[in-house]
Formats: sequence, structure tokens, C-alpha cells
Amino acid sequence: MWGLLGCGWLWAALVLAAPADEAIPIGSITVNPMANNRRTVILQGKTRTVNTYHGYDSFGRSICGQGFILEDDTGSLDVLYLIRCQANETPVVVGEGERVVVHATIDVSSDNVKNMEGKELVFKAMATKIIREK
Repeated sequence: MWGLLGCGWLWAALVLAAPADEAIPIGSITVNPMANNRRTVILQGKTRTVNTYHGYDSFGRSICGQGFILEDDTGSLDVLYLIRCQANETPVVVGEGERVVVHATIDVSSDNVKNMEGKELVFKAMATKIIREK
């Protein structure tokens, strides 16, 4: 009985200690990328090296979006925000130096995605939502 009660208190403490909707430091991800692979995160920082992507996925469907480096006081990370392009749909467009909140999944894989300098992005955040800060 006491063991079950103790486990319940431990579970409650863990749930209350780490709110799921708070941004985490980029440095906590970059310190060990493999441990964070496929982890859903919220990141916050300033954009730099913003570029636009237009191309096709492995099935030949049109994709578009943006790539940029997101940085905070603890580090920086490549971010890709890609969607299937529709004739009347435009992905979120962020500018150089903008402060944003990024909802993303950390991806550690070799999928032949390269940045503007031709460097393969083996470790990146695949954004699902970007919110501009005011």
C-alpha cells in the first residue's frame, strides 16, 4: 500500500516539475543530440541565416518552406519548416533576426537535406509550428 502511494507522489512530482508548454534551452538539446532524437520540444530564440526551400519530396510532391538557425543564450540549432505546397498556401515566413517560438521534433538522421553552404543537416529541429514573438 505505501509503495503504491509513494509511486503516486513521485509521478505527481515529475508531472508538475516539467510543464510541457515551456521553451527549453537549445544547449540542453545540443549537448547530446542522440538522446533527444524524435523528442518533441518547444524552443525560443532569434533567427539567423534564414533561407527559403522549394523542392520535391521522395514521392515527387512539391514541398516549400524555410530553414534557419535558431539561437538563444545557450547555443544554436538548424531548424527546417517544410510543408506540402498548395497553390494558395504560403508557409510562415520569418525574417532575419526575428524572435520566434518554435514547436519542433528533434531529428538526428541522414536524409540528404543540406543548408545553403552545402553542409548536410544530420542534426536539426523539424518545426511543426512557428510563432512570432511580439
